[in-house]
Amino acid sequence: MFRARLSRHVHFSDCDPAQIVFYPRYYVWFDQSTENLFRRAGLNWEDMFDPREGGFAGVPLLSASADFRSATKMGDDIEVESWIDDWQGKTFTVEHRIHNDGRISVEGREKRIWVVRAPDRPAGIRAASIPPEIKAKLSGA
Repeated sequence: MFRARLSRHVHFSDCDPAQIVFYPRYYVWFDQSTENLFRRAGLNWEDMFDPREGGFAGVPLLSASADFRSATKMGDDIEVESWIDDWQGKTFTVEHRIHNDGRISVEGREKRIWVVRAPDRPAGIRAASIPPEIKAKLSGA
């Protein structure tokens, strides 16, 4: 199973007044880590979104959740580990684990859907099956 890691230093701007990470920041890090996962698999966003390269229009969120195990604080150096845990026809689930000082402090997941440009609507999108070559790269095949 292909996994990617993204290191981060927790800054004051990531935190609440008690210097604990303000929980919405985790969702920003999950989103950045999903992009990092694609990049590490050789799927650069800039290329994928290029209209000359096909109809890819993104991987919007359908749901996102997190389980908080321990506090992450200002000054901590963390690592977000991400991988795709489940493939469906048009959707997939990205799992995220935030490691902090040898322990998992947050477990998160995002359910996303593969969308392409809708040819009948210039600004529209529609769900589509995930191409096998994308699955293969993100699965480590």
